[in-house]
Amino acid sequence: MTATAVAAPHDLATAKEAPGPKGWPVVGLAGEFQANPLALLSRSVNQYGDVVHLKLVRNAYIVNHPDGVRRVLHDHHLNYKKNFVYDRLKSMLGEGLLTSQGEPWKRQRKLAQPAFHRQRIKGFADLMATQTARMLERWKGLAASRQTFDVHHEMMRLTFSIIGEALFSLNLEGDAADVGNALHDALGISQRRFTAFFIPPKVLPTPDNRRFAAAMKVLDKVVEEIIQRRRASADAGSDLLGMLMAARDEETGEAMDNRQLRDEVMTMMLAGHETTANALSWVFYLLSKNPAVARRVQQEAREVLGRRAPAMEDLPNLRYTQQVIEESMRLYPPAWIIGREAVEDDVVQGFRIPKGSSVLLVPFTTHRHRDFWEHPEGFDPDRFAPEASQQRHRYAYFPFAAGPRMCIGDAFAKMEMPIILAMVAQRYALHLEPGFVPELDPVVTLRPGNGIQVTAKELVA
Repeated sequence: MTATAVAAPHDLATAKEAPGPKGWPVVGLAGEFQANPLALLSRSVNQYGDVVHLKLVRNAYIVNHPDGVRRVLHDHHLNYKKNFVYDRLKSMLGEGLLTSQGEPWKRQRKLAQPAFHRQRIKGFADLMATQTARMLERWKGLAASRQTFDVHHEMMRLTFSIIGEALFSLNLEGDAADVGNALHDALGISQRRFTAFFIPPKVLPTPDNRRFAAAMKVLDKVVEEIIQRRRASADAGSDLLGMLMAARDEETGEAMDNRQLRDEVMTMMLAGHETTANALSWVFYLLSKNPAVARRVQQEAREVLGRRAPAMEDLPNLRYTQQVIEESMRLYPPAWIIGREAVEDDVVQGFRIPKGSSVLLVPFTTHRHRDFWEHPEGFDPDRFAPEASQQRHRYAYFPFAAGPRMCIGDAFAKMEMPIILAMVAQRYALHLEPGFVPELDPVVTLRPGNGIQVTAKELVA
């Protein structure tokens, strides 16, 4: 190369080998990843930079810079398929939108997309407000007695009720506890399998296999009963399940069969229930730690809503409420890691990504990148004021992923979360139990492992 020549940004001939921690012989860093993945990933990018080589079960590369995230999720997305992590989730979710690839994914996405059109989900705003109002009435007794309760459990119960009504037009609140426990077990076991060298065949009665089978029995029973009940009904219904059942492939005219429906419903139960509940739980934790921010949320709710429930048309005026949610998801993104696999050799940020290696995109670390976030560990919702967001790199913040495989339910969640937060702020101030420290539990989603223990104080009208 001459002195005046400039290497192409994605030139394999000039690509460097990515640095990274060495780890142990044979097992590499798999044990450390299983024990504390957030600590390992955070330390690795802080020490080695924006592309880091990790030896786990197989070679993996953290891509931390927003330019690299854009390369993998958008600009060169056809070179990056879902990695082995999603294959191991298939025992739980089947071939739903989260785990499927290629033509099956394209077909399922096209069938499901109309059910999540913004105009379609507008009709769920009243449902979300009604379910939240029921929860707030139940809290009156807790507030009066100053009883400590787990707001994460409450959010799991609430979002499960909402997704039950929106998806199935059914009140599933009675199933919320069993489903929540089953999801926790299934997700935890799935996460451990990501870096396991050997996964015992499911016919072997190991403790994990028994727990996983029991959890899936609970989840499958709920989903299959719902689908069978709807199949037996003369009315397909106008909810999301009805729309999925009525959808037809444009080319073949075929509808989803029971297995496809089961996989999509299971995926949507996870994505539409678990992730939103986790996001809101971290919001309430951060608000309790930042009372001035909490007071601004309460003031906005009073000014915009008074004592009435929010409607879809109120959301643009609940701007600060939405900024609080966005800043919370920056610090505690429910989808804390996104996995891909390189189909062919590639170059990202000047570093070679070999064919067949895993690529780890980690919102938890990219959302704390010092070049894009001042005081990255601080909680500052004004980061998401419109003028600040316009100036920021598009891929410095991606809690719903990005590119063609961006979360199909993002509009649903972006409507649900501010409605719930504004209604809580109208009536209650939540105070963290003194001395309580939540545990980061990075299973498939980022949970507070020991919940969020609070007391509620009813606000004067």
